[in-house]
Amino acid sequence: AMDRFREKENGILVATDVAARGLDIPGIKTVVHYQLPHSAEVYVHRSGRTARASAEGCSIALISPKDTSKFASLCKSFSKDTFQRFPLENSYMPEILKRLSLARQIDKITRKDSQEKAEQSWFDRNASSVDLVTENYDSEEEQVNKHRQKKASSKKLKNLQTELSMLISRPLQSKTFSHRYLAGAGVTPLVQEQLQELARQKLSDRKGAVFGKKGKLVVIGQDCVDALHALRSAGEEVRMDIKDSTGRQRNAVSSKRKRKEEKTRLRDQRKKKKRDVNQDDE
Repeated sequence: AMDRFREKENGILVATDVAARGLDIPGIKTVVHYQLPHSAEVYVHRSGRTARASAEGCSIALISPKDTSKFASLCKSFSKDTFQRFPLENSYMPEILKRLSLARQIDKITRKDSQEKAEQSWFDRNASSVDLVTENYDSEEEQVNKHRQKKASSKKLKNLQTELSMLISRPLQSKTFSHRYLAGAGVTPLVQEQLQELARQKLSDRKGAVFGKKGKLVVIGQDCVDALHALRSAGEEVRMDIKDSTGRQRNAVSSKRKRKEEKTRLRDQRKKKKRDVNQDDE
């Protein structure tokens, strides 16, 4: 994996915090924090993979609503009250969400299958260590149902993987883009070149190219842009109100606790009412 990452000009490497501590790869331009670090030290350590030897780099953090307070504290530790929001083109999101949905379904099925195999392997290993003979006490009907479920799950997994491979092999297209209605004045030289590349890619697929193999063309309507350049040219500066963020987080926690207490109270009332009815019947 490391060799392939070094060889590619625009390679992507996914690493955990533990693995990243031992990595020292020159020329990294962008670091994406999929999960917000718990401390400023870890954030600096991750981001320090970029901008080495007087070079420039870009650090992008994915912030969910529940991470707002943590991110505000992180900004405070660096004496920052503003940050730049990375520019995103939302017109591509429907196509991206399709791919994510398929990937999640595939992960759910494979994770469940792996967990069941691990549990069975653990049980067999421990039974063997104490010389226990394991038997299947399921009825014939239960065994047939399990076999059918496993077969259906395997078929669904294969279909999902095929569909995802097909989508990945195609370039991303904006939801506003139409192949049928191409206005001559609206087709830029970049789009024209990309459409020609797409036509060549489709022709190659018809001639028996490897199915699911990703082509060179990744996105229609946009060129490959350096993340730091995109941030500088279109990044929006946002002011972080630490007190307001902390207050919103505190209110959210309080509201969640109140909803939980109300739910518990209603459940206790139903139980009490049911007991009273049973006592009256007696």
